Amino acid sequence: MAAFPFPYTFSLTKPSISKSLTTRHHVKLLVLPTTRKNTSKTCSCSAQNTRCAPSNSPLWTVTDIAQAVGGRIVKWGPPGTISIDTRTIEPGQWFFAITGENVDAHDFITLDLSKSGCVGVIGNRVCENWEMGFVQVDGDTVSSLLKMAAFARNRFVGKVIAVTGSVGKTSTKAMIALALESLGSKVYHSYEHWNNTFGVSLSLITIPRDAGIAVLEMGMNRKGQLLELTRLGRPDIRVILKVATAHLENLVSLEGVAMAKGEMFQEAKPGDICVANADDPFVKSIPVPQGARR
Repeated sequence: MAAFPFPYTFSLTKPSISKSLTTRHHVKLLVLPTTRKNTSKTCSCSAQNTRCAPSNSPLWTVTDIAQAVGGRIVKWGPPGTISIDTRTIEPGQWFFAITGENVDAHDFITLDLSKSGCVGVIGNRVCENWEMGFVQVDGDTVSSLLKMAAFARNRFVGKVIAVTGSVGKTSTKAMIALALESLGSKVYHSYEHWNNTFGVSLSLITIPRDAGIAVLEMGMNRKGQLLELTRLGRPDIRVILKVATAHLENLVSLEGVAMAKGEMFQEAKPGDICVANADDPFVKSIPVPQGARR
């Protein structure tokens, strides 16, 4: 891999990108090889703050959906992207109806949903009077969403970068994406704070088919959560920024936070790259598996 022609720099307290060598935190980014030549520098989404939000590019056919979730096609529908929120659904999207402890999203599958432009539903029970596409899954819809995310990760042939840390995840994710875009790569980065189980799943499901690099944000509030997310996203480059007092209610001490953040590196494969903030003693002490690059 070739290094950048100059180091990009960033400050954890005041995010910026520059050629200056004077800021405290210096990160040497790598040019990631992609499997296809693409000169486009941005995602297919338009506007500044929603540039990498879900778009209407047809990522998923009904056959893809059924295969990904192990479901049954009840009614055929056109290809589209995926949403789990009826309040923000866009024309051309499929609605994945999640059944939670307190809310069953199947209750929101109404005529108004189709009027909003929804072209299909993924759920575990067929709803009356729904005339658009429908793929039925067996049992737990959350497990089916995770299956779809794993399917999306398996079919994505580009590189995945994952960023975690008590602070700085979202801004650093955006800066990495901007830096790589400036070199001509087609880069997708996850939307705003999509960093929990649902967010990372949707981030994977939403990666454009023609992207070469995906930059994801991963968060946690308990031991074991980052390990689950890295197993789902299987990042090629893993970044830990900072260990701070967030989540002490579940992790008790900074040492506990460091152990939980360290799950980002725990199952890195030989050849994977682990990036640690050397200015943070807790991050610096996190071990890297043999064969992974640090």
